[in-house]
Amino acid sequence: VFFNMRLVPLLFLIFQLSAVFSPSEGNKQNQFDLNDHLLDRSRYNPDIIPICSQDDRVTVKIGMALRDIVEVNEKLQMVRVKVWVRLKWKDCMLQWDPLLFKNQTELVVPYSKIWIPDITLYEGVSDEENMPGMRDYRASISSTGNVMYIFPTILTITCRISVTYFPFDHQVCNLKLGSWIYSGKYIDLEKLSHKVDTTNFLTHNEWDVVDTAAVRHNIFYSCCPDPYPDISFHVHLKRKPIFYVITIIFPCSLINVLTFMGFVLPPFSGEKISLQITVLLSTTVFLLLVQDKLPSSSEGFPFLAVYFAVAMGLVCISCVFSAIVMFLYFRLPEEHKIPWLLRYIFLDKLRVILCVKGGEILNDEKVVQITDIRSLENGQSLPQHKCVEIHRGRKSRKDSSLTSSKNGEIPEYDEKSKKQQQAEVNKSHITDEWELFANILDRFFMLIYLCLTIANSVVFFLIMDNYNGQDLPFE
Repeated sequence: VFFNMRLVPLLFLIFQLSAVFSPSEGNKQNQFDLNDHLLDRSRYNPDIIPICSQDDRVTVKIGMALRDIVEVNEKLQMVRVKVWVRLKWKDCMLQWDPLLFKNQTELVVPYSKIWIPDITLYEGVSDEENMPGMRDYRASISSTGNVMYIFPTILTITCRISVTYFPFDHQVCNLKLGSWIYSGKYIDLEKLSHKVDTTNFLTHNEWDVVDTAAVRHNIFYSCCPDPYPDISFHVHLKRKPIFYVITIIFPCSLINVLTFMGFVLPPFSGEKISLQITVLLSTTVFLLLVQDKLPSSSEGFPFLAVYFAVAMGLVCISCVFSAIVMFLYFRLPEEHKIPWLLRYIFLDKLRVILCVKGGEILNDEKVVQITDIRSLENGQSLPQHKCVEIHRGRKSRKDSSLTSSKNGEIPEYDEKSKKQQQAEVNKSHITDEWELFANILDRFFMLIYLCLTIANSVVFFLIMDNYNGQDLPFE
């Protein structure tokens, strides 16, 4: 017995030393006691909203941090973003005195152990969960009853994509968060910040975040008498257009230059219309590429598609122009003559303005009548019926009916041969006029096409350059 009495103080001393040198075990026991105290089923039910007084309501503060833009699907008008959702509220049932629990001021518990507001993403279209992963994390509780629950998730939302200014477009997507079942009578929502936190945003290869905003709404619905508050997070996105400029707009501009080269080809080459039809098909291919990228919408038609459509129209007009030029170039001079008005406008006026080179147009003043021709042998004058008319035209023609004289004299030239020679010269003169008229008209059509193409491009780029998304609803 005496031995046992002396052993008791020794055991007590060993127990005290173990308590001093093993603080973690004491803290674990302390946590178990605090956890059992707070989450005791007899005093706390995680399925019931913690309202401690009759007129009291839970104030939930909502914040959001944008981490990454996963996908923007223009055709389906859906956007996937990776965000960090931040929820803070005060639970009056989860308060304790730290002095009673060895100055412990914080406790971390699983999602299912405490009441957490049913915050719902209104525009969510996910096939799995409204906010995937929301139940997989833990909440932090302070001794004052303040609860903080932060969790990452990937949200899939519907976003109205405006493609009018594609690929220089701006988009505003809204993420509306609020309680689905609790009205403003039980839950009040506040925003943690006036903007979405983009401090940890990962740079995207196609989209830039221009601005963000957080707005609180208090909406009455027809189903319920009480209002339902919500917090809407607006994210203003701007597309980086360099990829589409290089792959779509720049090639289309080069193709329009090829259409311009079609006017340079001479009409007798036979390739003017073939080149322009090939350009038309190429422009159609680029228009199909834009169509596959954008959604089918009748509310707003993209200016890029209008630009391609106008370019296609100009190519069609250039084909019509080339057909007119070729028709006039091969016009039969025996059947048609150029009207005097067209002759005055094109051959006399536009020809000089457009700097079209060509032979001189023959008239009576440019015909020289030779009345005295002498023989090379004796120097005597030849008879009048041996004189001929020599025309200083663009083309010299040799009459096969005339034969050379062996003694150097000019052969006989009767009245019939003279008329035949004059008809040949007039025929050549008329043919040259139709060719010249076709060349002048081709140059005139080329200038019209060039002006319209430049105007189309300038208007398109001015509209794109001056757009900054000011027409989008952004509160």
